Amino acid sequence: MNFRPLPDGQWSPVAGLPGIPEALRREGAYLPPPLPSDLTLPAATYRACAEAEHALGRLDEAADRLGVRPALVRATQVRDANSSAGLSGVAVGLRETFAADLLASEDGPPPTDSAAPSQLVAPFLRAFAHGLARVRAGAPVDADLVGEVAAIMTGGEPGGSARDVLRHAPGRLGLSDERAYLLTATGAHLVALLEQWSTWVREEDEQPRIAKIALAHYQLEVLQPFPTANGHVARTFSTLELVRSGLVRDQVLPLSVWLDTALAEYQWQIRAVVDTGRVDRWVDFFAAAVRDQALAQLRLIGHLEALAAEYAARLPRKGKLPLVAAELIGFPAVDHRSLRTRYGVTAKAATDLTARLVELGVLVPWEFRGYRRVFLCRDVLRLLADNPDTTP
Repeated sequence: MNFRPLPDGQWSPVAGLPGIPEALRREGAYLPPPLPSDLTLPAATYRACAEAEHALGRLDEAADRLGVRPALVRATQVRDANSSAGLSGVAVGLRETFAADLLASEDGPPPTDSAAPSQLVAPFLRAFAHGLARVRAGAPVDADLVGEVAAIMTGGEPGGSARDVLRHAPGRLGLSDERAYLLTATGAHLVALLEQWSTWVREEDEQPRIAKIALAHYQLEVLQPFPTANGHVARTFSTLELVRSGLVRDQVLPLSVWLDTALAEYQWQIRAVVDTGRVDRWVDFFAAAVRDQALAQLRLIGHLEALAAEYAARLPRKGKLPLVAAELIGFPAVDHRSLRTRYGVTAKAATDLTARLVELGVLVPWEFRGYRRVFLCRDVLRLLADNPDTTP
């Protein structure tokens, strides 16, 4: 089979842009060709996509074994939000992120410090929730929905069309101006290409679902349609489309965690498509990353099952205590208020629960940023953050 690469994109001159490497300024801003509807990929690429989809199916089934699927989903979302905050240039510890998620879910004024973990991760968590709710209501993951996600991630509210919030100046891909690896074009062609992307995503065709998600992810990244949050939007698109297409039922694959560990190669692969048109190699990379991350999640679930069995041997079988311990998988930071709300217990009962779990070595007390006392499950946090099986 003769694989045909994508046709060349268009390059347009750019002005000024202080801080951008001179070589990129001379090269200009890139506008990709439309995604083709008749793309044929090599047989090896189709096999890679099949392996990734099989691993996702195994992961989706295994998520039920824990018996606390919503808790695993929340842990995945918090890990993804934590990685997204890190990719924005601000490192936030996973312990702080879970504590911030806990406090953000409770009544009370938010912290005024813009660098507070809750301020950094909450927009991503809101975007996940909004996108998943829209998908479950039957919405396509198209330009309008990714525009809503972008608005939420930048502190706004969804509304209007994607056309209303498009970028009006050249952009760049990379963590900073000095580390940019591609300049992106703007203008009327950007509007047309985003509309074509949206139509292409909605079309039914014979491509494997993973291949289609990979291609749409790449195109959204290099179009960079919005002024900010574009990298986060491309990753969130992929997460939402995994659910919409039926590959998984919930957000159980932490894609941003993968990108956090493979960012340099990810950027190299994006640039390689721009330079060569070889989207098959990008799809190979994306499919392998999804497969490896799904298998890592399967191993994580195995570790969490072993931890749950260890806790079950220490705890009584009846009452709230075993339920609280089981759900620490997704909520490894708790306080008395969250226990009262989540389990419908009195203030005294919540205090007794934490005291007993501290006594048993399941929880440890921790004062989080001077707000109030939080209790942490270090065993779960260690598995989520430090275990080599949780990342590719």
